[in-house]
Amino acid sequence: TVTYTTKSLAVGNVNATKANLVKNTVVSNNILFAAKSDVQVINANGQVVKTASVNENTSLEVSSLPAGIYIVTGNVAGKAISQKIIKK
Repeated sequence: TVTYTTKSLAVGNVNATKANLVKNTVVSNNILFAAKSDVQVINANGQVVKTASVNENTSLEVSSLPAGIYIVTGNVAGKAISQKIIKK
């Protein structure tokens, strides 16, 4: 007989550790922020196309950016956060 032992790779409460930086991940003209941070908007080529200091519940105007996928980076509660946004 063969005995199998199963082991799980448990992850703690994932939602507890995930800090939110951006409220809306599909944007037309403005990115809404859920936390205070110094942020960078990075295009698909890795170029920083916009930087700003934002506060919780404020927005950053991005209507001049071409449509595409961007990464928004910042620090929330001492943790580096990166979130993908789609600009329509």
